[in-house]
Parts: sequence; C-alpha cells; structure tokens
Amino acid sequence: MENIENRRLNNLDVLKAICAFLVICIHISYKDDLNNIITPLCRIAVPIFFMITGYFYHKTSKKPLKQIKKVLILILLSNLLYVVFEMILNGNITIPKKEDITDSLVFNSSPISFHLWYLNALLYTLIVVYFADKVKLRKYLYFLIPILLVINIIYGEYSIVVLDKDLDPIYMRNFLFIGLPYFLLGDLLYKKKDNLIEMFTLKKLAILIPIFALTTIIEEHILNYTHMDSIGEIYISTTFLAITVFLFAIQTKQVSSGNVLAIIGRKYSIYIYIVHVMFINLFNKFVNINSNILNNTIQIIIFFASILIATIYIKLKNRILIGWKKYNNISNGVKLLYTRGESE
Repeated sequence: MENIENRRLNNLDVLKAICAFLVICIHISYKDDLNNIITPLCRIAVPIFFMITGYFYHKTSKKPLKQIKKVLILILLSNLLYVVFEMILNGNITIPKKEDITDSLVFNSSPISFHLWYLNALLYTLIVVYFADKVKLRKYLYFLIPILLVINIIYGEYSIVVLDKDLDPIYMRNFLFIGLPYFLLGDLLYKKKDNLIEMFTLKKLAILIPIFALTTIIEEHILNYTHMDSIGEIYISTTFLAITVFLFAIQTKQVSSGNVLAIIGRKYSIYIYIVHVMFINLFNKFVNINSNILNNTIQIIIFFASILIATIYIKLKNRILIGWKKYNNISNGVKLLYTRGESE
C-alpha cells in the first residue's frame, strides 16, 4: 500500500466539501419521511470537521499560536459579517445581552448567529490542546474521549430517555462534548492509522458503513416513534459512522488535487459553513422554501451560492494581502532610503 504519510489525502478535502453540504442539509430539513432518513446521517459532518483538524494537528502543532490566531480572526470577521447582514436585511443591530455573552464564553454559543458556535468550539479546543501539550498531558486527554461522548449523548439525543427532560443544545454543542473528543479522535486516528488500516480494510469498511448508517436511522426512528427524540446533535451510531467514513476516505484511491470537490473542500469549505446561513435567511425572507419548485433542491442552490460568495471573498482577501505586502515593501524601501540619507 502506498505510504499515506507521503501523499496528500485529497479525499479528505472531498470529504470536507461533502460535510459542508451535509451541514446545509441539517439546517434546511428535507420534506416528510426523507428528512427522518437524511438528517440523522448528516450529523457526521461536524464531528468529521473536528476529526480532520485533529488528524492534521501533527503539522499545525508546529505553529499552534498561528492557528489559534487564524481561528480567532475568523470568529471576529464572521460575527461582524452577520451583524452587518442583519442590519441590512432587517434593519436591526444585534446587541448581545449579558447572559448571551456568558453563554458564549462558557458554552461556545454565538449570540450573533447560532451556527458560529463551531468556530468558538474550535478555538477553545485548540487552546486546550495547546496548553495540554505545554505540560505534556495530551496523552491523558485520550482517556476523556469515551466519557465526553457518553455525556454528549446523555445531554443530547437521549436526554429525555435518561434525564426525562429536553436540555438546551448549548450544554452539549460546545468544545467539551463535541470539539475536544472528535479532535482527539482525529489525532488518535493519525497516530494509530497503520494499525487501524490493517484492522479495517476497505472490504470491511464497505460493510460497516452501511451497517452504522442503518443503525443511525433506526435510532432516530425509535426515538421519534416513542416521542423521546431530544434536540441533540449526536446519536450513538454517529461516532462509529464518522470513524468508518473517515477511514474509508484515507484508504481508498485518492482523487487528484485538481478534482472539483477536492478544490472546494480545500479552499472553500469553512467559508461555505460560515456564509450558508445568510442565504437560508434570505430565502426565508423573500422566497417560499416550501414551494414545489424548490422542494428538496434548495440545499443544492444554497451550496453553490455559498461557493460563489466564498470564491469572491478569497479573491478579495488575496488582492488585499498582495496590496498590503506591496505597501509594506514600498514603505520599507522609503524608510531605508531615508535612513541612508540621514547617515550620509
């Protein structure tokens, strides 16, 4: 088998593109019984995003503060984007309340737009891992994975079953119960990849993936039928489905770096995640999403609209960066000439 260490895993870029689309499918439900089949399967999207970040952390950990800074800037820009968007769309300025700020700091929720919790959770996860590495305790964090995932399930999809009440999603939709365990799973998958690839061949994965997909759907149906389906993110089978899909992606024949989905995943997936809610809000305000014309196609429309905006944003950002570098070069040149002139 070709050494995975020495080749780019373009399939993971494809997986990121697919997961970006799956997130849209979660936020815009399909109609009727189709929703009860598709939405539970889409729940692997965010766990896989965190797993991919953890899988490549052996590279980014060389400059952890740079990655933390990058995510922090992304959080500030994303929240600013939605403040301006809300002001233009509805004429309102979102002013977070004291409890909103507290929830954001403690539970990673966003008072500006609900889906931005992911960026807050990613930031906290990176900070926790950074300090764990500083004191050489990351290896002990792995023991927390099953504990955190079990608590996630109890507080989330199974809160009515176990606790006899439906809890606010912020209690499990955060860095502690989603971000950290799935990040660590990705990191562990990288470290144990040789053993795992030997243990879970493509043939075995081709059997396991449909099995875990089916058990995920069965879980949802049982919870729904018994009226015990809580407002959660993760089913018991979600983790196993996410892991097997991930292992399949790194083992199967890699697509070329020029593959369209690979490019979308590599360059635009995070921006698709950020901007897609803007289009959902626009459609909710100006278009009847439930119309027969848009029925079960709106997800695709929003996906491609988000790609377009992401492409424009990246091009503008690159032009600004190029202009800034040119300005700095000219500025430094002027300073150098001025310094030489004074010395003479």
